Amino acid sequence: MTIVNTKARKRMREGSFGLYTGFTMILTLIVAGAIVPWLSKYDPNAPGGTPIARPSGAHWFGTDLLGRDVFTRVFDAVFIDLGTAIIGVSIPLVVGTIIGTLLGISRSKRVNSVVGSIIDGINAFPFLIFVIALIAFIGPGIPSIILALSLVNWARYARVARTRAVVVNQQGYVEAARILGFSKVRILFKHIIPNVSSETRAYALSDFIIVIIAVAALSFLGMGTPPPQAEWGAMIRDGTQILALAWWPTIFPGLALCWAGVAVAFVAEGLQRRLRETNSK
Repeated sequence: MTIVNTKARKRMREGSFGLYTGFTMILTLIVAGAIVPWLSKYDPNAPGGTPIARPSGAHWFGTDLLGRDVFTRVFDAVFIDLGTAIIGVSIPLVVGTIIGTLLGISRSKRVNSVVGSIIDGINAFPFLIFVIALIAFIGPGIPSIILALSLVNWARYARVARTRAVVVNQQGYVEAARILGFSKVRILFKHIIPNVSSETRAYALSDFIIVIIAVAALSFLGMGTPPPQAEWGAMIRDGTQILALAWWPTIFPGLALCWAGVAVAFVAEGLQRRLRETNSK
């Protein structure tokens, strides 16, 4: 018993370490994104410096082809990339959770068949290719990326929510609430959705990593923010044009993207460890 408890405490400490590390990394990125562009003497989007200047005391991350300060641009893009990813995950999370939950507790075979077919049909397509096709139809830009992500990604959350809702709907506390005469709306929002959303929220953390990379990839392909707005994917694309001459316009926004992805991965892993330990008690 002592050995089991020791192992459990060790896993809990590892989960806490990952959780705190991830939150610290995210907070550092957000604070830097708020402070650096404000304090910097360089306009992140206006050319004017020496083109392709190496990293130095004047330009910590060097300058790009147009003489713009890469350090300022990297942190000016924080809220564009993180904000787009957060909205691009939150909307599908809410919509997919509600639709999937309603589908999971519905007794209508026709509704389950029709909506279930739509969900399976959307999920059958490769995620990024479907998003690219929608943006090509809608037009480039951050609003288009958010709309495309929402139209595609809700089906993945709905699939998770539907599976979980079927299980939750058969639990004793839900049956007790029905016997006590609680309304269907109260049972849905007080007992079923909170238990279903715990599953979809856990999925959202893992999905956030994919979405933030997808946002950068779409901007890399020219479907994101219009120039000259700083954005990590667009900066990497512009930097690849002069990669043989200068590595810094590509490497530093790439490192910022990796930092954000690793931070979210730490948070997701830490929360999953804590959830497993909580459920095993």
